[in-house]
Amino acid sequence: MTKPDILEDTLTEMYPDLTPEEIAQRRKDIEPFVYVLCVGLSFVIVYLISSTLSSGPAIQPHRDIKIISMDFTAEPNNNNSTQQGHYLPLVSARWDLLIRLPGELVGNDICLQGNLQASFLYKNVTLVTSSIHSYNDLERDTPQLLSVSAVATGEDLSGAVGKEIMEAIKERNELQFGSRLSLTDCREETKKGTVSYECDEAKLRFELGSDQIKATAFGDHPNCIIKE
Repeated sequence: MTKPDILEDTLTEMYPDLTPEEIAQRRKDIEPFVYVLCVGLSFVIVYLISSTLSSGPAIQPHRDIKIISMDFTAEPNNNNSTQQGHYLPLVSARWDLLIRLPGELVGNDICLQGNLQASFLYKNVTLVTSSIHSYNDLERDTPQLLSVSAVATGEDLSGAVGKEIMEAIKERNELQFGSRLSLTDCREETKKGTVSYECDEAKLRFELGSDQIKATAFGDHPNCIIKE
């Protein structure tokens, strides 16, 4: 059945008292309007589909802190008479961290003047926490770089974790350290004083020297997300 037949049947049902000739005339009168309506609806549908595809998902501002670099320097105790096998206890270890604050956070979530503290972890075990590092004169809504360092003593690393770190360095020449950040909180709705961030693990590649063990992060920059 063609479209004119469907239209004619519809008119016959709507106007049962009209003659076939009157139905045919009425159909002829309204066919142009039906055509225009169909074309118009087609344009509307195409426009809505194209608008949805072109707009895509809403772009969210980047609010994650990034670790730009993490350096690790350790001093093994080469003269320790109690070392077992090839295990060299660590006398000390130092982490140097450089982070990037996105402009969306500076002056809004994170204060222009405040404190930064970092903890360094191995397999979710906290090895050391830095002293509080004060910063000031950050530029509002502008990405900023901040650095912080932490030093662990031989006593901090004398247990199983320190031994596991040294064994991992020897076996793989690579290691992963996690980190947590604490910064001065400027969000009016929290009133907590500090805001905490949990960072993805950073991959470090080691160079073993005669006096020191040094490592530098490589690969993608780890993200640090807010931890409520």
